[in-house]
Formats: sequence, structure tokens, C-alpha cells
Amino acid sequence: MSKIVIVNLTQKTINEENYNYSEGGHYGRGLAMELLEKYTGSSKGRLDENNALVIAPGLFAGNRAPCAGRAVLMAKGEGVRGLAVSNFTGDFPQKLASLNIAALVITGKYAEGNAAVLIDREGVRIESMPKLQGMYIPEIVDELREDFGKECALWGVGKAADFQLPLSGYFVTYPEGEPRFHCPRSGFGDVAGSKGLRVIIVKCGKYFDAPCVNALSFQEKGRRLTSLITKNEICGGALPGLGSITLLHLLKNHQELPEVKGTAGVHKKRGGGRMNYCCAPMCVIGCLNRHSANDSEFYSAPEESEVRAALENQFGDGSFSFAKELNRRGFSIGLNTTEFVYTAGMYFEALNQKTADGAKVKEKLFSLMDEIENGTAIGRLIGSGTPAVSSLYRDRPGLLNKVTRPSSFRESQFRVKLCRFYPELNDISDMELLYRQVFLLENLGICIFSSFALLNNQEALELLASMASDRLGREVSLLCMLEYAGKCIERETEYQYRSLSGEVHKNIPEFIKVLYQYFEA
Repeated sequence: MSKIVIVNLTQKTINEENYNYSEGGHYGRGLAMELLEKYTGSSKGRLDENNALVIAPGLFAGNRAPCAGRAVLMAKGEGVRGLAVSNFTGDFPQKLASLNIAALVITGKYAEGNAAVLIDREGVRIESMPKLQGMYIPEIVDELREDFGKECALWGVGKAADFQLPLSGYFVTYPEGEPRFHCPRSGFGDVAGSKGLRVIIVKCGKYFDAPCVNALSFQEKGRRLTSLITKNEICGGALPGLGSITLLHLLKNHQELPEVKGTAGVHKKRGGGRMNYCCAPMCVIGCLNRHSANDSEFYSAPEESEVRAALENQFGDGSFSFAKELNRRGFSIGLNTTEFVYTAGMYFEALNQKTADGAKVKEKLFSLMDEIENGTAIGRLIGSGTPAVSSLYRDRPGLLNKVTRPSSFRESQFRVKLCRFYPELNDISDMELLYRQVFLLENLGICIFSSFALLNNQEALELLASMASDRLGREVSLLCMLEYAGKCIERETEYQYRSLSGEVHKNIPEFIKVLYQYFEA
């Protein structure tokens, strides 16, 4: 029996509900949607205090399954995205699941601000931590790991969230070592900021202590799954050998992948400490820093590839050093740096101030980040993203085409081709089947970088279904999991239609743009 924890920041109360995965039927992203509808209630908008913030680890998180260290974050959204969804990794999901917590629901608003939710084997409690006000995220991580131990897992927000900016994100720690944390591009820190929530702290000494009915069988199949992933030419070679930044660049530009003869850098020492070569324990790919040959190639997060691409697209400077420097500055205040670059490019274009001078570009971009950190009018405009700039400069209709669109917006430009495993799936499109497989991975907590080895692979997907059977102690078929994934997609779409008027898009990870090309007919 697992549990769902409900934290009410307004009333400063904590309630727990017993939850049985087998009886409840929902897990992972599907469970997050179920709880959001249940606890959001009459919330009027994204920043309404009645909006629930839900974190649900994947079904395999906290168990010894390869690449299964992810959780889903969900809240009510606004605009063309009536649902705010983010998928994240780090040490947090596995430790939360190891405390037998199926989901964490946070409602209400902590009027004093800087609320901290502490979770350990003794229970859950709320504390006020005013000392964190105004700190940069690296300082927050250092401070809290000094107070609660180097192994504590953290989820929280920085300065950008204090202004409730749409481009504010959240941070999640990696296991002890360098880099210490990352800010997912899909993050939304404004909801936590509106609630006065600063951080969630999980103290748990184990990563793999979540319940599993047939643990030995699960682990044996997990080793087989590991073999399928590591023998894949991308997951077992190009990703750890080149790094996610280089790989994504090659795939997006349809360039041939170079031969990779092994990898290096496992647990490499950096300045006398441990280097994190992957985002979470039990990752068998190691696309973060496993490929790195020296400290100069040290990556903070796979998202740096997106920052680099954005800089190249907007300013013609795709150098690793510039992307790394800018991304770290954005990370320090909890900012979606990729969207910041696109927004800044649009803003400079509206002012007719675009320049090819690299030094001036850097100066202007860092100046805009200062504006965001200080909460100035310009900073709030840039921190509100491309839609805000386009709205302000309505007399420049050409800017409207540069507004950031949902990741599935380009689906009509591609024709993917997938294998049909069962006759029951013949009535859905290949694109829908791709989406269902992506949702299947998210429900289980499997990293999407494993997609190259797992998606469109009947052996791998049926192995996942068999592992789900071991995890739950009841028979689970691949067809059942794909049908459940389809229901999850339908439920999220219906929720958005009820919340919005106008066009609705599926909440699909940004990485889908790479998969469109990879599985294109």
C-alpha cells in the first residue's frame, strides 16, 4: 500500500491517503491528471491559490529498472496550454518513490513565502525558511545540503519564480557531485512562486526502496532491458560517446552519426569531487557527462543543447562556451534559458537592434538577465516569453510567426512510420501510436532519451509490460498499457477543452521533434 500526500499551504495541514496502484488503476502521468482534477477544484487560473501542484513519480521509480528515475509535475495551465506538464529527473523522483509516496499534492498559498516541505521516514512537515529569500539556486542547494545532509534531494524555485514569470522554471538536484542541479526546459516555477513555495526536501538514504511484488523477477528483466538499451547504436554508443548536446544537433540536421568506439569518464573526478555523468542512479546511458574528456566539456544539463541551438538560430553564435556560460547564469535564478534566448531575439528584432557582434550580443543578453533578476519592467516583459513581446508590439505582425509553439505544432510536417504490434491498434494513426508510446514511458518514469532503443520495439515494450506485472503483482499486457496511454492523452485533451476556448495542443515533450525525424517514413 502506497500513499498520496496532500499539503495545504494555506491551512498549514498535511493529510495522507492510502493508495493501491492495482486497485486505483492510475500511475505516473495518469495518476497526476487524476489528482489534479480532484484537488484543483474551482481554480480560476494558473496562479490561483486553489490550483494544485502535483508531483507523481513514474511506476518504476524507486526500483532497479534502467533509466527509470523520472517524475511528472502537473498543474492547471493557461493560454493554448490549459495544462502545465513537466517531466523531470535527478535524485528527487527515486527518493520520493522510495518513501512509498505515489504522489505529492500541494495546494493553497503560504502567505509568509519561502515555505519548505520536508519529507522523510518520520513523516511530512511544513517549515518557514526566510533565509532562502534572495539566494541564487547554487546557494540554496549548498545551504540546504549543509542543513539536511549531502544526500538530501531537493526540488525548488529561484528568483525568477518570485515574480511569477512565465519563463521561470524549477530546479532539481542531481545526486551528490558536480553538476549539483539542473532546471528542466519544460519547468514552470511561477505556480510554486504564486504559492509561496520555495523548496521540497526529501531525506531518504535509499534510491531503490519502493515496493515491488516480484522484485527478483523485476530485477532480472531489468537487466535484459539494460542490454537492449546499451546495445542500441544511439543509446549505447552515440549518446554516451558524443553527449546529448552533440547528438541532438546531428539528428536535428540529419547528419550521419560518427562511429563511437566506447565511452569514458565514468565517475570522473573534477576538482577532487565526483562528476555526475548521468542525471540519476540506474541510468545506463550516461548522456550528461559520460563522454567528457576533460573539465572544459563539463555539461550542466542536457538542456544546454537547446540553449546552444537557440543562440545559433537567433544570434549566429552556437559556441559551447557561450551556451554554457549563459545557461549557468539562467540556472542560477531559475530561468528557462532556451526560451529566454528566443524571447530576447524577438525583442531585439522589435527594437531593430539585432547585431552580429558577439561581444555586444553577450553584453545585451546578460544585461537582460539582470533586468529579470531585478524585476524591472523590461525584465518582466522578457520573462513573460515570446507571446508577451508579440502582444506588446502588435504593430509588428511579422513577430507573430516567431511566438513559441507547443512541441506537437509541427506534427503535420512529418509522416512517421511505426510497426503495428496488434490488430487492435490498426485503427489509430502512426503519429498517435508514437504519442501513446511516449506516454507509456512517462507513466513508468522511463527517460525519453531511451526512446531510440525502446519505442517501436515490440520486444522492449513487452518486457516493460512484464516488469509492470512484477511491480504490481497482477497481469499487465502491452496492449493494456498502450490503451491506458491513449486514455491519458484523451483525458488531458478533454481537460484542456473544458478549461479553454480555442485551439488545444497535446502536451508532448519537446524531444518529440527529434523523434518525428528519427521515425519519419
